Amino acid sequence: MKKRILIVEDEAGIIALLQMVLVREGYEVHCCQTGRDAISSMKTVHPHLVILDVMLPGLDGASIVRIMGEDETLSSTPVIVTSALVESEKMFLPFPQVKGFCSKPFVLTEFVAKVKQALGD
Repeated sequence: MKKRILIVEDEAGIIALLQMVLVREGYEVHCCQTGRDAISSMKTVHPHLVILDVMLPGLDGASIVRIMGEDETLSSTPVIVTSALVESEKMFLPFPQVKGFCSKPFVLTEFVAKVKQALGD
């Protein structure tokens, strides 16, 4: 069974790139483009991992992680945060479900390594 990954990202080009890389690695990939859609998508898809951008329309990444932590069905879902703002990594340190941080632009080999580590692959 393929592991499911949900990409929450508002830039279509980044979604296309990450989706291509993750599908090539053998993962089932789902995507949404707004913070508002993120939680409902997680409850529908039941991802094994969430790739979460910090800056999103609707709800930002920190708010989404906070909501996930308060929801027992989502609190154990691992998250990799992505951002062009390296400083934003610090705001995610208190959240145990955040397993990694990838700064944009991506180094794809590092991104894939972090995904595999977060999934235990």
